[in-house]
Amino acid sequence: MVSEKKYEFDKNSVFGVYQLTDKDFAICIPVQFDNRDLPLSKEYEDFLKKDSLPWIYGKDMKDYKYYDTLHIDRLIYNKRFENVFRQKMKDSLFVYGTKSGQLCKIKKVVFQSNDCGNDYIAYILDFNQKISGNPLIASEKEIPLNYNNDNSGINPKIKKFAAKESTETMYGVGKYNPIIFSNYNNLYFTYYDDFKWYNKDSDSDCQFPERAVFEVDSQGNIKMLWSSEMDLLGLPCL
Repeated sequence: MVSEKKYEFDKNSVFGVYQLTDKDFAICIPVQFDNRDLPLSKEYEDFLKKDSLPWIYGKDMKDYKYYDTLHIDRLIYNKRFENVFRQKMKDSLFVYGTKSGQLCKIKKVVFQSNDCGNDYIAYILDFNQKISGNPLIASEKEIPLNYNNDNSGINPKIKKFAAKESTETMYGVGKYNPIIFSNYNNLYFTYYDDFKWYNKDSDSDCQFPERAVFEVDSQGNIKMLWSSEMDLLGLPCL
């Protein structure tokens, strides 16, 4: 997907993509009650209150079904939920992995809800891992990323800069190590992930898998433009 097209970064059109099960790759949108800084949080809270989610009120699941309980997160499916939140995302997006990008469609919308409140909405994609490697980000607009540049010189500088305020550094048990997987001019796209944590039986130390975009100016100054991370530890419960 590398081209000469011009691209202007828009943080509202880029999303983190994560592997949630052996076969499911999804855009994950974190949501929390009373947190208006997280997109879709208000809509999520309004839906949960209106629909009186049964497990919150000690009732049967009714027409809520478990989509997956075998992996690290309990994923739940409900048709009304899917109808509402499918409208919040485009039907097709450009998805970029560790090797390349591809155009993907949304197959299903599920969500995680737990006692800690680190809930998220998951837009499951028809992503082909064999083509693009491990999934990282999705974008409404095509990004002319360059996967062939040698970024070994700038990578340690971004790591040093980002580690200062990394959630993994502050709360996790893993060793925070953001890796540049591609760039567009002076924009550098990174990930921190071992791609094992979705498996309950893995030896993963990754508590806060992350995707981020950094801008480096001509003077070498670094600025984080956007980031997305998963909270596997459950910070609201600490």
